[in-house]
Amino acid sequence: MHVTEAGRGRPLIFLHGWSCHGGFFAPQAAGLRDRFHLLFPDLPGHRNSPARTGDLSIGFMADALHRVIAERGLQNAVLVGWSMGALVAFDYIARHGSAALGGLVIADMTPKITNDTGWSLGIRGGFDMAQSMAAVLAMQADWPAYAGAFVPRIFARSGCHDPALQDWAAAQILYNDPGAMAALWASMAACDYRPLMPRLDMPVLILHGGESQLYDPAVSLWLEAGIPAARRHCLAAAGHAPHLEMPAAFNAALSDFVS
Repeated sequence: MHVTEAGRGRPLIFLHGWSCHGGFFAPQAAGLRDRFHLLFPDLPGHRNSPARTGDLSIGFMADALHRVIAERGLQNAVLVGWSMGALVAFDYIARHGSAALGGLVIADMTPKITNDTGWSLGIRGGFDMAQSMAAVLAMQADWPAYAGAFVPRIFARSGCHDPALQDWAAAQILYNDPGAMAALWASMAACDYRPLMPRLDMPVLILHGGESQLYDPAVSLWLEAGIPAARRHCLAAAGHAPHLEMPAAFNAALSDFVS
C-alpha cells in the first residue's frame, strides 16, 4: 500500500473516502506537518495502490492498515477516518485491537450506510440495500456518468464554494477503475459496525458537516451518545468533505483533539 509521509511527532493516519486517495488531505498535509507525523495511505484499489478486484473489501483495507502500523512500530497513533476511511478504521479496531492507537476521528460517516426497517441513519433519502446493489450495477455500466453525478454530493447542499476544487475532485474520482469501486461499494454496503461503538476504548472526535448531503446531523448525535469517550464538533458550512471545504477549522478541531 502506497503511503505518503510528512512531519514529525505523534502519528496521525488519514484514511480517505471511497473513490478518493491520500491527496484529498492536501490541506492537512500543509497545515499540520510542523506538529505531527502525518501518514496518507492510498487505500487498496485507489490511485497508487492497485489491487485485484477479487481481493478488495473493507477487511482487506483494514489488514493493509495493520501492516503499515506494525511495520513502522507506530504507537499512540490517531486514525482520521473520512467517509469509507472511518469504516476501515472500525474494521481495523475490530480485527486488530486498539493497542497502537491513542484516538479516533470519525469525519462525516455512519457505522452502517444502508437503511432498513430498524435503521434510518444510513445515507440520506432512505438508501437501502436494493438501491445499493442498483448503484453497483450503475457504476459498472457507466462509471463516468455515475462519478459525475456523485461528485457534487460530496460538497455542501448550498454548493461547493470553490469550482476548481470540485473540478479537481471530479478528475481524481473519474480516474478509478469501476470494477474496483463497485467491489468496494458492495463491501461497504454489507458493513454494520453499530455493535462496535460502545466498545471503542479511546477518545473519539466526531467531525461532521452541517450541510452534508449524505448524512443527517442525527448520525453524529447517535455516535456521540453511543461511544463512551466521544465529543462532537459540527462544521456548519461544510458538506461531506469538511477537511476540504473548511480546512482551517477542520485542522484546528483536529489539533485541539490530538493535543
